[in-house]
Amino acid sequence: MDVTRLVLAQRASEAALEEARRANKMKDEFLALLGHELRNPMAPIMTALELMRFRGDAATQREREVIERQANHLLRLVDDLLDVARITRGVVELKRRRVPLRELITKALETASPLFAEKRHRLSVSVAPELEVEVDPARLQQVLANLLTNAAKYTNPGGEVQVRAYPDGADAVVVVQDDGIGIDSETLPHIFEMFVQEQQGLDRSRGGLGLGLAIVKALVQQHGGSVAARSEGHGRGSSFELRLPLLARDEGGETAVRTEGGEQMPVATAPARVLVVDDNQDAAELLATAVEAMGHEARIAHDGASALEVAATFEPHVAILDIGLPVMDGYELARRLRARGSLPRLIALTGYGQERDKQESASAGFELHIVKPVDLQQLGSSIEKLIGR
Repeated sequence: MDVTRLVLAQRASEAALEEARRANKMKDEFLALLGHELRNPMAPIMTALELMRFRGDAATQREREVIERQANHLLRLVDDLLDVARITRGVVELKRRRVPLRELITKALETASPLFAEKRHRLSVSVAPELEVEVDPARLQQVLANLLTNAAKYTNPGGEVQVRAYPDGADAVVVVQDDGIGIDSETLPHIFEMFVQEQQGLDRSRGGLGLGLAIVKALVQQHGGSVAARSEGHGRGSSFELRLPLLARDEGGETAVRTEGGEQMPVATAPARVLVVDDNQDAAELLATAVEAMGHEARIAHDGASALEVAATFEPHVAILDIGLPVMDGYELARRLRARGSLPRLIALTGYGQERDKQESASAGFELHIVKPVDLQQLGSSIEKLIGR
C-alpha cells in the first residue's frame, strides 16, 4: 500500500503548524518589545507633567491637561498591546482578594467619567451594596473601565448609559447597557475576538485597536466568570453582561481597596542620596529633579561605567537603574554595585514588565521593579520604605 502522499501531506501539515507557532511567538515578542520601546519616551513626558502639576503651574494648565490626556490615551494603547501579549502567552498573574463590587465599579466610573462628561451622556447607576467578589482589584477595575469606555465611545452625544449590579444565585452580575449605535448581526458573534471593531469612517473618531473586549473576555475567564454581548442591530444600542462568582457576606473580611494618592509631591522624612542611571538624558534629568523635589540629594549617570564611578564617591543610599543600558545592562550594573563594599538599595525602573523580567531583577539584587512611566507618589513611598529597612 503506497502511503507516500499521505506521509508528505502530514509532513506539510506539521511544517505549517510549526511555522504558525513560530510566527505567533515572534508576534508576542514583537508586542513586548514594542511596549518597551514606546514606554521609554513616555517616561520623561509623564514625569515632566507630574512635576508641572505638583508645582501648580497655572499659566499652562490647559495645555498641560491636553498633553496629559493624550499621553494617558497613548499609554492605554500600549498597555492593551502588552496585555494581549501576556494573555496569549498565559502569563497574566492575578492577585486576588475579597473586594466589594460597588467600590470597583466606582473606581471604573472615575476612570471613564471624562469621556462621559465630554459626550454629555446621561448615566444611571444601580448597585446592590452587599455584593462581594474575590478578584484582582486592578484587573477587574480594568475590565469594568473597558466596558464603560466602550459604551461611552459607541453612544452618540447626549445618549444614555445604565450600569446595574445585582446578585443572581451564585453569581454577581454587572450589566452595562447603552442606547448607542449597536452591533450588527455579523459582528456580534466575533465581538470578543482580537482586532474586531465596528466599521468606522475615515476619521476613526472612536479610535482604539479593537483589543479592549478581547482583554475583557480573557481576564473575566481567568476569574472564573463569563461575559456576553447583546444587541438588536444598528441604532438599537447594546448590552454587556458580566458574571462573577459571588462570595458569601463576611463582616470580618478585608474589603479595602487602594485609594489614589493626592496631588502633593511626596516629602522625604529621611533625606537620602539617590543615584539615577538612565541612558535617556531627558528621563534621567527629570527623574533626578523629581527626587530632589522630594527632599533627597540626586546624582545622574547615563551608563554603567560612569554609574560605578559616581557611586564610588557619592555612596548612594538608593540607586534607580534603567535595565536597557548600553554596553553594561542594568542587571550587570546591579551585580557590580552589590559586589562593592557599601551597597545601595536597588530599584529597577524599566519599560520591561514581563514576569520573567521581574524575576531576573530579583536575581540581580533589585528590591523593587517599577515599569515606566513611574508614578512619583509610588517612587517617593518606595524610597522611604527602602531607607526604612
